Amino acid sequence: MVSPIRRFSVGGIAVLAGIMVLAGCASRKYVRLQTQALEPAIQEAQNGVKENAERIDAVDRRAQQGITAAAAADQKATQAGTAAQTAQTAAQAADRKADTANQGVQTANNRINTLESRFANLNDNYTESEKQVVTFKFNSSVLNDQAKSTLDKIAMGVPNTGYMIELQGHTDAKGSEQYNLGLSQRRAEAVQRYLVGKNIPLFRISIVGLGKEDPVADNKNEQGRSQNRRVEVRVLKSTNNRQTN
Repeated sequence: MVSPIRRFSVGGIAVLAGIMVLAGCASRKYVRLQTQALEPAIQEAQNGVKENAERIDAVDRRAQQGITAAAAADQKATQAGTAAQTAQTAAQAADRKADTANQGVQTANNRINTLESRFANLNDNYTESEKQVVTFKFNSSVLNDQAKSTLDKIAMGVPNTGYMIELQGHTDAKGSEQYNLGLSQRRAEAVQRYLVGKNIPLFRISIVGLGKEDPVADNKNEQGRSQNRRVEVRVLKSTNNRQTN
């Protein structure tokens, strides 16, 4: 036989368990209701976070594009500056070359003026014999056999006294002004050395290199250019000298 106290205890426990179950059901229902009420706000907050993230990404992309464009523009500006500096350097070099060429022309003119003054100040009067010409190969100041033969005849035909020899060196139109002036001078000096070797006194020879100035033929074809690559030899004889060739 079960005692009344034990029956009460079992019953009390059952009642308490029922109360707890009912309380648990009520709590879960409450939580679910509260959660459902908050879901729109949570969704709205999530959407806002997503939109903000998208805006941030868009701004970041635009910023990156702007940085890239600025870098490209800076590179182009640097290239343009370099090109401008190169052009300026080239222009300055061209100006220097032009100045050098002008100085060369002025030097040649001064030599001509000096030569003319020298003859003008001579006490004796001089007459010019027939002009002789020796020619040269392209870019050369070496005398060929024909040129040497011509110079031999000139050296043999000059009188013992009372004469001067004038040498004018020339080039064709190819090459720079400054280079041609130097080449024409070297050609005249080659003729001078040869004549001195033929016992013509050095003081009786005057030389000048005129470059491509005063051509005698057309520089547009090889035949004309070959005629312009020359040294003109003029023998000036004193009218007071009675000796003839």
